Amino acid sequence: MTRNKTVSLNRGNTIQLPYDNCQCEVLRTNRKTLTLYIKHQKVLVRCPLGATDEEIDEFIDSNYGWIIDRLKEERIFQKEMLNIENNRKIFYRAKELTIVLRERREKKILVSRDKFIIQCNEINPSAAKIQVEDYLIDKASEYIIPRAKGLAQHLGVDSKIKEIKLRKTKSKWGHCTSKGIIQFNWLIMLAPYSIIDYIITHEVCHLIHMDHSRHFWNLVESICPGHKDYVAWLKNHEHRFWFD
Repeated sequence: MTRNKTVSLNRGNTIQLPYDNCQCEVLRTNRKTLTLYIKHQKVLVRCPLGATDEEIDEFIDSNYGWIIDRLKEERIFQKEMLNIENNRKIFYRAKELTIVLRERREKKILVSRDKFIIQCNEINPSAAKIQVEDYLIDKASEYIIPRAKGLAQHLGVDSKIKEIKLRKTKSKWGHCTSKGIIQFNWLIMLAPYSIIDYIITHEVCHLIHMDHSRHFWNLVESICPGHKDYVAWLKNHEHRFWFD
């Protein structure tokens, strides 16, 4: 495989892959194995501090086909990411709807059989994006927060909840701290309710088990049967919910 090492770093190397100038960064850390990550058309190899260049080269070579497949997949995902503009598509409740911007005095969002209608004072994609954000935050406040509190009460751990936050993040759908702060990404309101309920279940169950042990997953399964299907669905479709 042809490539050029372009920069030598204290903690690794930057390697050029022959795929549209995609770079591969090698990061040496205190770990025992080599691992590959693909994100934003960039390849990251995490390897032990003592790994030689030859071992890293061999590892990249042996996974080259997988790397290219993932880069191609990521490019498809990037094309499907949400872009709030007139006549673009939005993946809402597992249906692909057409975004329609309408200039109206009253600002509101209407969802029909095949359209996601954004009524705004003037047709402006930036203003429309803010309107969608407000819409999803309102929906999350109405749905996620009371259901999370209700599930916590059902499990007898409602007293452990200190605060429930709604926040748009870059990579996580939810988070629960040992101090009882639960955070949900309001973008999940674009997903079907079954997926939203799984995310709620996942985070509330962390009030009982702060890890991902067998006991944690057994509890999740008892509340949300078939959760593995929801995890797989999210993995395949979550990229369609993100917008800048």
